[in-house]
Amino acid sequence: MASSYVERLPDDILFMIFKLVCEDEKEALHEYLQDRPGVGICWDDWGDDFETQCMEWAPASDNPPQSALLLAAGVCEHWQSFLTRTPSMWTALQISFHEGAAALEHARIFLRHSGTSLLQITLLWDDPSWIVDLLSDTDTTDSESESKPTPREEIMAGVHLVLVLQELYAHVHRWREFTLRTTSIAHTYQALSLMSRPSIHPARKLEKLHLQFIHNPRHATHIMDEPSLFPGSVPPIRDLLLFGISWTWPSSHMFSSHLSDLRIHYDYCCTRPRAHDNDGTTSEQAEVFLQLLGALVNLRTLALELELVSFSVTTPIELPHLHSLAIKSRSMASWTPEFLHDVHMPNLRILTLCVATLEPVNSVQGVFAELATLTDPDADDRSGYLLELDELHLLNFRHRENPALLHRLFLQMASVETLTLGPGADDKNVALAMALLPTPYGLSDLPLPSLQTLVAFDVPKHVMRLIVLERTMLAGPLEELYYHNDREDKSVPDDWHHEVEKYHRIGSLNSDRYMDVVGRQWSYLA
Repeated sequence: MASSYVERLPDDILFMIFKLVCEDEKEALHEYLQDRPGVGICWDDWGDDFETQCMEWAPASDNPPQSALLLAAGVCEHWQSFLTRTPSMWTALQISFHEGAAALEHARIFLRHSGTSLLQITLLWDDPSWIVDLLSDTDTTDSESESKPTPREEIMAGVHLVLVLQELYAHVHRWREFTLRTTSIAHTYQALSLMSRPSIHPARKLEKLHLQFIHNPRHATHIMDEPSLFPGSVPPIRDLLLFGISWTWPSSHMFSSHLSDLRIHYDYCCTRPRAHDNDGTTSEQAEVFLQLLGALVNLRTLALELELVSFSVTTPIELPHLHSLAIKSRSMASWTPEFLHDVHMPNLRILTLCVATLEPVNSVQGVFAELATLTDPDADDRSGYLLELDELHLLNFRHRENPALLHRLFLQMASVETLTLGPGADDKNVALAMALLPTPYGLSDLPLPSLQTLVAFDVPKHVMRLIVLERTMLAGPLEELYYHNDREDKSVPDDWHHEVEKYHRIGSLNSDRYMDVVGRQWSYLA
């Protein structure tokens, strides 16, 4: 009886039901990717924690959500008939290595039923057991590494990936979004090589390209004279993510005026040839990067996890529409000051800086000095724009800088409304926090006079209390204060909590990734 009612549902009702089911499936996939231990979806999932933990990765034991459409098509003939007659239902394709040989048929069914509709494709070939441990990899010689046999499961997964990609690449003209996540260097090169073959159908509709080779010390390098991705195509990519994959893999056409969101992670420490040279990122690669960056006139968000020896251009690079810039680097002091000086960003409003090092002190005085110059309207050596930020996020700044420089910087940042002093600095955030204190010269000499929201980690309680009380007395209360300190000091009264309009006590962080901190991904304490 129940099945007869199911079969009699009209097509318009079925359409709404299955649309909702497809949306739930996307959300379930996102949660699955986000919650997986060690290989979460967060793009900036490489860092010092992985290097120092030297963890043993176990084979994946969890499977991604099954395709709701494939399951629904097997319920009854009516549903199957409706679904096969509705190409718009088959536009979001997610395939995992877990499917084995069935992955190819999965792809063929979606390609057949989607007709001529544009496709959103996600391929997950990211078994944690294929991750090469960073420390053990760097401690072995090339011959030892090459002699280690590749597991059969990894080889067969590579075969399945090649077959699936060959099938999909024949329809590259229908790709709207393409995401590939891998943990195997062999799988990564296989996929990139396949997508570098000529195609009779150019990738003219591709708007989003995410290539993520995660948690592996051997980044996917690219020799300059090798074929680039999608040869002969000029895809209108707006969202480009390259994680562990050289920026020389995409053709120069992908770095065009269409691009608005660019994120790159490329660590020269992971690409440096062993026992040969210490050049890391070659000058030729760096030159290509500068050339590509100069073509992105409509870029709005830029996130760079790079290790560069220096940053040098003959003429300034213009990024007139850039709104948000994030830099995470071990070598920040070597190239970021020159980057800030030589890349003109007149509309930059959000700046995130994360020093990626475990060293007890990481001097970035050159970065602060350049920021002080860029925010000084009277500076003679200021580059061609005045920096007026709305948000400033500083993470892992274990520094001992000149207090006068910090005061000058914060005083000139008159438009900043949100400041984050992020985790990772232990008690070294004290110098940055103390720079927020008023001076005897009153309101006209108040650092960050427009500050409304303060996020503070690793600042002692008595220092935080002093900042809140003294700023409130002079400039009124903060709108919001987010505060985290593991060292509870009962000797310091809590009379300052009510001096802010909204006080939030941060509990545990979802992660130390700077994107999670800036996005306030944490729990709260009462």
